[in-house]
Amino acid sequence: MLLNKTFEIMKRIIFAVLLLSSCLGLGAQQLQSVPARQQAQMFQTINAAASKITSITSSFTQVKTISFLNDKVRSTGNLYFTNQQQLRWEYISPYQYTFIINGEKVYIKNGKRSQTIDVKSSQMFKSIARMMMNSITGRNLMDNRDFTSRLYLRGREWVAIMTPRRSQIKKMFKSVTLYFNEQHSMVSRVVMTEPSGDTTVITLSNVKINATIPEQIFVGR
Repeated sequence: MLLNKTFEIMKRIIFAVLLLSSCLGLGAQQLQSVPARQQAQMFQTINAAASKITSITSSFTQVKTISFLNDKVRSTGNLYFTNQQQLRWEYISPYQYTFIINGEKVYIKNGKRSQTIDVKSSQMFKSIARMMMNSITGRNLMDNRDFTSRLYLRGREWVAIMTPRRSQIKKMFKSVTLYFNEQHSMVSRVVMTEPSGDTTVITLSNVKINATIPEQIFVGR
C-alpha cells in the first residue's frame, strides 16, 4: 500500500537532511561524556545557529545497509526545506517518489499515484512531521517530546545521541546519532539505526543555505 511505502520512506529521511559524510564508524576517537551544565550551553549554541537557517536546498545520495543480507541499496534525489514548516524530499533514481510537508498537510506521490494527508488527523503523522521539521537543523534537541537527547564530545565534534521515547517510534529506530560540524552550526552527519540493525546514510551535494525557494516547490501535484 502507498501508506506503508510512505512510512518506510519517512523512516529513511527523518534526521537525514544534512549528511555531509558517508562514514558510519566512530574511528579511534571515543565519545566523552559532558556535564549537564556544559550540555545545556551546547544545546543553546545549536539552537542559536539553527534559528539563523531559513532555507536549505541540496541534492543527495542515499545508501541503506541491510544488515542480515550484507547488502546496500543506493538512491538519489533532491531536497528543499524552509523554516515555515515546509519540506520537499524527492527521489529521482532508481524510482520516483515525492514527499512534501507544507504546514498541516502532507502530500505523497508515488509514480502516478498520489495522496494528501491532514497531519492533524493522525497522531503518528503529527509526531513524524514534527520530528522531521525540528531535526533538520538539530533544533529543539533538549525540548523534544519524542526523543531523549544527550550530548557528547568526540575530538572537536559534538555528538547527540537520541533515544526514542514513544513506543511507535521505537519500532522505527533504535537510536539516532547526530554529528555536528566543528562550528556547531548544523548537523554534518546522521546515523540512523533501526531495531533490525539496518542503517541509512545520506550524502548531500550542492548544499545552499538561506537561498530563495519558489513557493510552488511545496505544492502537492
